[in-house]
Amino acid sequence: MIRSPLNRLSIGYELTLADRLFRLGARPPVVCSLCHIGKKTAIRLYKTILQQSPKQGLLPYDAYWIVRSSGNNSHASIFLGLIDDFSEQQSQTDFNTEAFITAYELYCQVVANNLRPSKQEASAPQSVLLNINRAWQLAGQLNAKEMALVICDKCHARYVVLSSMPKPFQQCPICDVWADKTGRRRWTTVNTRPHD
Repeated sequence: MIRSPLNRLSIGYELTLADRLFRLGARPPVVCSLCHIGKKTAIRLYKTILQQSPKQGLLPYDAYWIVRSSGNNSHASIFLGLIDDFSEQQSQTDFNTEAFITAYELYCQVVANNLRPSKQEASAPQSVLLNINRAWQLAGQLNAKEMALVICDKCHARYVVLSSMPKPFQQCPICDVWADKTGRRRWTTVNTRPHD
């Protein structure tokens, strides 16, 4: 079967996006989903680009990742805020692959320029707590309305919350945290006694 030039262009574009995703650390199932290419093609492309076999096992999935720490929430909020902004500019409810890649690249640039990283961020390469595979999972949760972006009444920062969590647990990663003696940031709901 002979493909039309339009189809060839479309396939070439998808493969270019796949290349960008693999270089950002995406695994083949994520690329299959975002670029609409087959699993065998994705694995072959991964091996060609990165000169190694892809990592085996399940993709990172934790529906509660954003509430495990304020750092996780801050990083998810930066990335999902960018996704939301791009979706609004393009008048789309769903994110597209190019917007996803651009948002992730911008997220990486923003966090790499943090002059005062937390201990958790300092231990991660270039302060990136959110790898692209988890970013894909979070973008899917936002798209499915399992998460929402809200504005803090105190500091006016935009942050992400789980839609299923009761209001008292939908906390701002900037205002609703305190630091313990080791400097670890904790949610205020975890602290039962008053703090300074």
